[in-house]
Amino acid sequence: MIAAQIVGDRAVIAHLEGTPAKVMNNVRSEVQRLVLALLNRVKGEKLSGQVLRNQTGTLRRSINQRVTGDASTSTGSVGTNLSYAAAHEFGFKGPVSVKAHLRMVKVAWGKPVKNPGMHQWGAFTRQMNLPERSFLRSALKDMTPEIQARLTAAVRSAL
Repeated sequence: MIAAQIVGDRAVIAHLEGTPAKVMNNVRSEVQRLVLALLNRVKGEKLSGQVLRNQTGTLRRSINQRVTGDASTSTGSVGTNLSYAAAHEFGFKGPVSVKAHLRMVKVAWGKPVKNPGMHQWGAFTRQMNLPERSFLRSALKDMTPEIQARLTAAVRSAL
């Protein structure tokens, strides 16, 4: 008769039962760090001259991040809610309606006006051709190898 005894089997079982939770905690923490790194790259590089130059700072200030998840998933997102951001990200070609507005006229036909003043302009439609200047997708593409490496390392460290 052959008899065998496994020493420490309960510790191994306890370790294996706790592994999924430990993996998800590591992944969730790493996703939070990666989302912040992506946010910083978009603001610091893409919207500060590499893709779009900073004019007023409104687009840069509107960039936000969010991390959501449950027991089995963790999702991070970086984006904006400004309507014109999509036109820069994907490009736009088509008619645009311009509302009636006041405009300060200082130059007419290339020459300075003697008495500059505010003039009322009626509503009109203009044709617009805005090239694609991706700042969100290109930043994500640039970071893809780093994201994959860091998530892989987070899972390995939990195991």
